[in-house]
Amino acid sequence: MIIITFLHLYIIYGFIIVFTCLSVSVAQFLQSEKVLHTLGIICASLALYVPIFLKYHCSYTEFADALVSIFSAVTGFLFTLKIVELIFTYPWSVQKQITFKQILIDFSTFPQYKYEVEPRSIKSNSISPTLLTYFNYLILGRDEHRLSPREKNLLIIIRGLSQLLCLRFLLHSTPYAVLRLHSQNSQFFSIIHFFIYALYGFIFYFALGMVINLVFGFMGFVWNVPIRSVYPGYPFLPLGLHDFWSRRWNIYIKAILHRIAFIALPKLTGVKDKSNARIISAGVFAFFVSGLLHEFMYTVSMDRWSGGKYMLFFLIHGLLVGLELTLEGLFKRKPLFPVVIRWMYTILALYSTSHLFCDPWIEVDCFATLKTYLG
Repeated sequence: MIIITFLHLYIIYGFIIVFTCLSVSVAQFLQSEKVLHTLGIICASLALYVPIFLKYHCSYTEFADALVSIFSAVTGFLFTLKIVELIFTYPWSVQKQITFKQILIDFSTFPQYKYEVEPRSIKSNSISPTLLTYFNYLILGRDEHRLSPREKNLLIIIRGLSQLLCLRFLLHSTPYAVLRLHSQNSQFFSIIHFFIYALYGFIFYFALGMVINLVFGFMGFVWNVPIRSVYPGYPFLPLGLHDFWSRRWNIYIKAILHRIAFIALPKLTGVKDKSNARIISAGVFAFFVSGLLHEFMYTVSMDRWSGGKYMLFFLIHGLLVGLELTLEGLFKRKPLFPVVIRWMYTILALYSTSHLFCDPWIEVDCFATLKTYLG
């Protein structure tokens, strides 16, 4: 019996990246975009099948723990999306010039310039950064061209370490009973219920931010490339669900899904219509794929189904974002309500659907387990 650890997964998915690079090289050698599409689909299918194979179809492997299982499912689905993005959202004129290094950087971090040439103005560092410059980038998440790539990545690593400390404090200060409080065992729309699910939101924010900032910051430092901030704005100060999902919550996933929904999907379906209805439907499709991602991650890693709660959560939010964009189009993007009202509406929308996202993790004792590990 082989116990699968993070090291094994790094090696396995490393081979997926190598296969993707070889596929691009073969297509470039043959000067054929169709070959790239064919080989890319094979690589994407292989990346998606890896966690399924390790979990269900191989009797000689077993995951070391739940965290390794979750990492396997998430990485498999994300690599699938990234391969689809690579082969279907860039023109052949760009694809035939892509190098191994560019693919490795794209798959290991969140580069600001993936397959584009980095502007010379960004490379110049003639003006020395000030303390305010570091503060703007570290605390406020504002992009600062005066910082070198390695300075940015060091600050992102510091941000990840800070989020780790905040997460440990939060988990240490929270009793196990609170971390196991299911929506069925508490009164919905009560003050206690609201603060408990707000607590879950902070746990998700610190946990995801910690992992993403540490991993991407370290890899960005190694590659010496400027990377994008995954959380450019604080997610608890949104002025609408569109603002939340587009600018404040994990824009790494948002960027991939946006390119697939608005570039790859029209290319594959042949629909080139640019009407508001098509744009909104493409946005809803992005939320649908996000729902698939979370359902796949949860089902494969936890060996149980969420009951469709993740899909319902993201479809509801996709429809609400579509409604927001429709109203913005009707009123020519002029705000209909004051800032406070827009913030209250967003928090209410997030809270009223939070049980769909959090309850499946509560049912498998995820928050309590995280407290045992880190608290």
